[in-house]
Amino acid sequence: MTDILDLDPYQAIEAPLPPDGDERLKALLSWAVLSPSPHNTQPWSWSVSGGVIDLYADYSRQLTVSDPDGRELTIGCGSSLEHLLLRLAQEDAPFCVTEFPDDSNPRHLARVVVGDGARAEPRDDLIAAMARRRTNRTAYHGDPMDDAARSALEEACREFGIDLTWVSGADTRASLVELIMASDREQMSSKDFRHELSHWMRPKDSHKDDGMEADLLGQTGVSAYVAPLVVRTFDVGKMQAAQDEKLTEGSPDIAVLSTTSDDPAAWLATGRALARVVLTAMAAGRYSAYMNQPCEVPASRVKLEGLLGVKHPQLVVRFGLADPVHAALRIPVAQVVRS
Repeated sequence: MTDILDLDPYQAIEAPLPPDGDERLKALLSWAVLSPSPHNTQPWSWSVSGGVIDLYADYSRQLTVSDPDGRELTIGCGSSLEHLLLRLAQEDAPFCVTEFPDDSNPRHLARVVVGDGARAEPRDDLIAAMARRRTNRTAYHGDPMDDAARSALEEACREFGIDLTWVSGADTRASLVELIMASDREQMSSKDFRHELSHWMRPKDSHKDDGMEADLLGQTGVSAYVAPLVVRTFDVGKMQAAQDEKLTEGSPDIAVLSTTSDDPAAWLATGRALARVVLTAMAAGRYSAYMNQPCEVPASRVKLEGLLGVKHPQLVVRFGLADPVHAALRIPVAQVVRS
């Protein structure tokens, strides 16, 4: 019989859980590893012992070109942490969370002690959305969210001290599109960036369990098999910019998550807020995807700050209705839990 920790996490969340103890907590990590991460790198490592769950950053999976300070890596780990905490709330057990519990080890991002602290309110809607959530990079349609839906996303961010700013108005949206396109062209002009991107692109029918499959990036036919080679070899900045222009202009809602400081604590909080935001949107039937290029190019990030009047933009997220896409590749929990 296959151990639940060796299953694809999407299969594992449907399997019967161990009755109690550390083995049950390890199995609950199947929900944690469903969270979004940059290029689907899944840059986390976990340990479970005596009812204590520790989260570590796995810097072997860092995007050293586009994310040299580990900002997006930490955001991804924060999102995974929030997935776990949402699932723990379903267990009807108290728990407490300490972020950055070890000053001597910056990779140690969080410690969760199960059995201490307070019980959290279960969110059945977000747990159900967790299984359905996808980073859907296709074209979006539909009307913009109503005020109540937008307020729900804003509140999800406020809980973590994160600001969510809606990109509204034709001129502001047009300026954002220009920033995205300019950032595309700058990034793709870098051979190092293209090599890093292609390293995490997976051709169709890949057997790897991380990275971005070409068909989920909009590639079809032969292109779905040769996309990594094309990106690595050629400067496709103009083509990427034109594609992102259409995707951004057609998205009913675009929001920017920003912070008042720009340090690992703010990045981890951004990740936790991101998880709540995209799951809340998914519970309402709306997909999400990222247009983070302006946050990855320093000059564009400064311009984005001025455009929206925010301090430290961390993420650009678009929302909308879309045709469903298949789940991205996932690493089994057994491979991300330290012995």
